[in-house]
Amino acid sequence: MSSVGSGVCSPTHLNVEVWTSSNSARLRLYANESYSAGGVGYHGLSGIYTTRDFVAQGDAASPKFFPDFWKHYRSSEDLISLLDVATFKANSKYYPPAETFCADGTMGCENYCSKSEACTIREDAGEKCLMLAMMVPDYDPGYFQAVLSNLDIPAYFCFLGYGGMQNYVIDAQNNGTPVVFYHYEPDLFHVTHPGLFERVFLPRTDPARVQLASGQYGENGYGNKTNNLVDVDYPSLELTKYSASILKGLPIGSLFSKLTISDTDINTLLSEYTTAQSDPDPYFRAACNWVKTNYAVWSDWPDRLPLCTFEQHIANNVTGCESGSSEREISFTWKEPNPGNASLPNNCDGGVAALPATIATSRSCEWIVENQRTWSDWIYAKPTCDTSFYTYGVSECASDAKRTVTFFWQLPNATDALFSGECTGGVKLPASVQIDCDYMPTSTPAFAVVAALATGVAGLIAVAMVFVFIQRNAPIIRRSQFEMLELMLIGGFFTCGAAVAYAGQPTNLLCGIRPVLITLGFTTIFGALVLKSLRVYRVFMRSAMKRVKVTLLMILKILSIFYVGDIVIFVVWYAVDFPKPTIKTENSSAFEGTIDWMSCHSSSFIFSALLIFWKALLLFLGLYLSFLIRNVSVDFQESPWIFGSVIVVLVGSLVLMPMSYLVDMPASTYYVFLACALLFCTALIMALMLVPKLFRLKEAGTSSRKSSRPSMKSRTSMGALEVIKQTENETTTQDSSSAAAKNKYQVKPANNNSTIAEDATSTTN
Repeated sequence: MSSVGSGVCSPTHLNVEVWTSSNSARLRLYANESYSAGGVGYHGLSGIYTTRDFVAQGDAASPKFFPDFWKHYRSSEDLISLLDVATFKANSKYYPPAETFCADGTMGCENYCSKSEACTIREDAGEKCLMLAMMVPDYDPGYFQAVLSNLDIPAYFCFLGYGGMQNYVIDAQNNGTPVVFYHYEPDLFHVTHPGLFERVFLPRTDPARVQLASGQYGENGYGNKTNNLVDVDYPSLELTKYSASILKGLPIGSLFSKLTISDTDINTLLSEYTTAQSDPDPYFRAACNWVKTNYAVWSDWPDRLPLCTFEQHIANNVTGCESGSSEREISFTWKEPNPGNASLPNNCDGGVAALPATIATSRSCEWIVENQRTWSDWIYAKPTCDTSFYTYGVSECASDAKRTVTFFWQLPNATDALFSGECTGGVKLPASVQIDCDYMPTSTPAFAVVAALATGVAGLIAVAMVFVFIQRNAPIIRRSQFEMLELMLIGGFFTCGAAVAYAGQPTNLLCGIRPVLITLGFTTIFGALVLKSLRVYRVFMRSAMKRVKVTLLMILKILSIFYVGDIVIFVVWYAVDFPKPTIKTENSSAFEGTIDWMSCHSSSFIFSALLIFWKALLLFLGLYLSFLIRNVSVDFQESPWIFGSVIVVLVGSLVLMPMSYLVDMPASTYYVFLACALLFCTALIMALMLVPKLFRLKEAGTSSRKSSRPSMKSRTSMGALEVIKQTENETTTQDSSSAAAKNKYQVKPANNNSTIAEDATSTTN
């Protein structure tokens, strides 16, 4: 235990069995680096032993002698003769010993043995002496030699070593040879050979007499009287533990100071060791087996472990986070499990007696990490069910423009899905509810009706286009500029397409094409009307009545300006803020939860506002031009119908704009209103621009049939009529100056050409 010590361990940290009676002087030499850590619990007892067979032999002898009582070793010649030292020295197996344990001149030894003064006296008288087999002089030095000498027992004390002495005794026991020997308890020798030996009773121990032991013998020479005055039996000695001072403040020091076992425990340990001789490490196996079966003995040796608590000693592991599973499992392990049994802790005792059962939950891994105080209560009882334990799924839009919201537990019971597997009591699973779709499904009957109407309107427009083309040379159609009529009708196809395109789940294609179709339809329809008015204005509203020719190419170039404006707005819009399908999550009014609404969405309204402003300019330009040409002949100008068309658009806008931004209605209802408004306004505008012309064509056809009836008039009379008509024309021409002052023009067709007096102004190509 000293820092300058030597041996297997340098220094030795602990010594669990110290016999202080023979080592007190040596221990004091190292008192500055070691200390007594208290008693080991069991007692050490040295003494003189003999065989039980020898005791029985003495009891059967006549006269009797008693080998288990000290006085007979002094008074019984028969006993002394049976233990004669000469018999021992004649045994060449043990004498002389293979190793010299007591050198001559040491502890009164000569030729491996020392002897009492009483023996010297008997030998001088020609009598025998007995032999007491000893181990080594360092074991209880001089004590029993002095006791027997002071009791006048004639004895040799021969040192055979620990193993040699025990082998000698066992051989004597097996051969029935009487023997008396020194030994101590506890020791493996007595456990291995139980019931074979008896302790020899010496005079009762007395602490005062024990103190006389000097630890010396043979001071006065071989076979002479000793100065060691002890003459009583060896006391029962509490064996002591010693520890190196460097361990005093460490946990192992506290453990060592509390280590105590009883005499029974040490004998049990020695028995375990005997049983474990076949094990590669019998010392460890014996100690381990004893520890396993004697918890009550050693559990108080270590410092009291803290009570096991969930927060400090149990670790949790969450699984199901990486796999994308909807179920997470919280399993528990000891932070420091017992090496031999992972279900037990290694650094706490009591408190939480066992690991909690695994918890299955639908909570997210993030929630589990942040809310340990909440779910730790679930170890003992399931939580009360609330709305957070169930979720819902929303179906796709059905043919009735409804979506079904179905509720289900996030972690259903394995045997009954109507009950939760992670909570109990509380709220029940709600019944399914239906909510409106966020778009008009193309599978609904309403869409089929709208599509049929759009197809019908488009069909009528196609018929109108064919009719206008066929009648393109009719004066009324020609004066109305049939090319612009055809262009206007083409715009109707775009609006019909828009009425259909606003149905269906939003996609990038639909979100992009919807405003394009509306814009193209509007630009094409009202662009044609504006250009019709502009053409008439250019021809008839000149201050000087000169011939003006406005070709179709010129008109189309002007129209392209409107299209270029649309294209620029769309290119910039779609480049920087495409109205892509966007999901917006809102609280539902039909149930407690949120719902996703998909719609075409741009982050800014500025591009829509630009388009509205651009269309408004076109609309008011057409309105302004129609006002300017309101007094031109009805064969050329269509101011009332253009004005009516503008009113139709304005009324339609006034209806649709609040519905789009102010009124909260189902998507299917809004779509029906929007589509019907588009189709109705388109059909009404087309009717305003074409129906009056149909009536005038009918009137012209009636007049033509009347003028072509057979007449009995002569060619002379027909010539008179020509003169009258020419006169009328001249009058009209002459009166034109006064009419011009009033800004009223009457242009009469002749030979499918529109002329006015000499300055014939053309509206043809």
